Amino acid sequence: MLKLSVSKQSDDFRAEFRAWLAAHPRPASDDTSLDKFEQVGREWQRTLASATWLGTHWPREYGGRGLSLVEEAIVQEELVRVSAPQILGLFGLTMVGPVLIAHGSAEQKTRYLSKILSGEEIWCQGFSEPGAGSDLAAVKARAVPVEGGYYLTGQKIWTSFAHCADWCFVLCRTADGVKKHEGLSYLLVPMNSKGITTRPLKQISGDSEFNEVFFDDVFVPSENLVGKEGEGWKIAISTLMYERVVLTFSRQLQSEVALRAMLKTNSSAMSPVQRAELARCVIDACASRALAYKHLMTYADDKAPGPEGSLDKLLWSESFQRLCSLATSMVGVEAALGEMNQKVGAVLHRYLYSRGRTIAAGTSEIQRSIIAERLLGLPRSL
Repeated sequence: MLKLSVSKQSDDFRAEFRAWLAAHPRPASDDTSLDKFEQVGREWQRTLASATWLGTHWPREYGGRGLSLVEEAIVQEELVRVSAPQILGLFGLTMVGPVLIAHGSAEQKTRYLSKILSGEEIWCQGFSEPGAGSDLAAVKARAVPVEGGYYLTGQKIWTSFAHCADWCFVLCRTADGVKKHEGLSYLLVPMNSKGITTRPLKQISGDSEFNEVFFDDVFVPSENLVGKEGEGWKIAISTLMYERVVLTFSRQLQSEVALRAMLKTNSSAMSPVQRAELARCVIDACASRALAYKHLMTYADDKAPGPEGSLDKLLWSESFQRLCSLATSMVGVEAALGEMNQKVGAVLHRYLYSRGRTIAAGTSEIQRSIIAERLLGLPRSL
């Protein structure tokens, strides 16, 4: 697979991290349950953060190393190389943290950033609602201004890890504007607040990572407003841009673990159609990585992520589904015969999980519309 090499500094950084990984072996677990995933992910994040291997592009005063997204990408590459588990606090690390660095107050940066890095506080995303998923500007959750803060009422859905999160970043309506994206604000809400109810949603994979979250007159202090009232749409879009670039890059690398396992498969056991599809998966993975490199190099020069992140998200999510479908076809006979061993179970679980990747963080249809309108300059569809 491709490897990012930009300068002697980046090569030295990679060598340093490889040496650290060799001295600190990644945790191993054969248990694929959600509870175990959360436990291992939290502990592994704490280990990495203690040696400042997370948020390397964050300013030093907030726990980072003051480097660039190039070094952040190298960390992700090396974690994938050793098949390390995913950290639990990805939302905080790849979305909330960068957004607070860009838009948060000095007090908010001091309060939240170090605990995001360490995994001491886990975050979930309060964006989607039953009537506002792809059309995010249609959110109806409302925060009524009162003395000292707001009373938040409404519902969010498809909220990953809400059941174990300590905080939720919530897009809500604080005023009615002429346009629906006006009057939105961005609040940081503690999940242990009185009036919050979390209900797990059973997924096709059998997990309950997703949740419904209900807010019933939840008091949110005014100091938990990010930016100003009415700036929620701008900050939410900034959040999504980071999600579609930085978080997608992390997930794209993780999917290569499955691809590498397939490449070790005895090719003589594969049909010509399967070998051709495997070749396509390798090409897709290389193209996804090369595109991500191009964008990360641009952001390394302090440019904020933009709509080009839709290219990364679209290419990765659809190629990931094809990869998982191919892997499933290769263990299909074993599964059909009832040979549900660990390998077969992991492949089938990954396949079922992949079905939602073209929906989360904006559907493929939404990504294509963004690419058409904001990158190619085509007129809006009716």
